[in-house]
Amino acid sequence: SVLEVAGEVYGKPKDKSEAIERWQKMRGRVGTLYTGHALIDRVNHQTLTRCGITKVHFANISDETIIAYVNTEEPLKCAGCFALEGKGGLFVERLEGCHSNVIGLSLPLFRQMLTDFGYQITDFW
Repeated sequence: SVLEVAGEVYGKPKDKSEAIERWQKMRGRVGTLYTGHALIDRVNHQTLTRCGITKVHFANISDETIIAYVNTEEPLKCAGCFALEGKGGLFVERLEGCHSNVIGLSLPLFRQMLTDFGYQITDFW
């Protein structure tokens, strides 16, 4: 996954200072999260690749809040410098698009990719 904000593309931050600087740029803005998905059908020797896209509206948080969040080290492990399913979810105002894409696997996109291969999700239950 990568996050684009104001024309800049971000992966995981390399350290705390980069994470703080990035959050100072992200706060109060909208980012676009791109998550690549690949599915391999080993039986039929087929591969599909797709990209899930979700708009993320970030809260306008204070420098103190940014520093406290970065000190949890959670944003250091995440593309886009936040974890929706963790503490970082408190700093997301809203999403446009698939929420599970932000967590790392777009379930609707996964289901569609299985359908494109000719399977139904229930085939795996």
